[in-house]
Amino acid sequence: MFVVLAAGIPMLVTAAKFARDASTHGLSLVRTLGKAVAFAAITGVITDLASTAKSIATTPEFSKQPLDFLLLGFAESMAPAVLGFSLITLAWILVAFGVRRMPAP
Repeated sequence: MFVVLAAGIPMLVTAAKFARDASTHGLSLVRTLGKAVAFAAITGVITDLASTAKSIATTPEFSKQPLDFLLLGFAESMAPAVLGFSLITLAWILVAFGVRRMPAP
């Protein structure tokens, strides 16, 4: 989650700057940071799922009735994706405003 935020906050700031003063350089930076946020979110989900599986496999109490714990762990593991893709959505809404300001080609 910290990595998602570490890439997401600069992406939002860059998108806000792009919305104010649109440029091709700003747009390419938002695209690149957006990819970083997406990959960080995916990595966060994968590591959370791995942690959930390891906890269930190594805790005798969880392994007796694993379905409830698996579902709860799966739901919690989606948090990095929700945060990351929400930040990307907000950034691209700002980009949409900036695109309107760009000069016609």
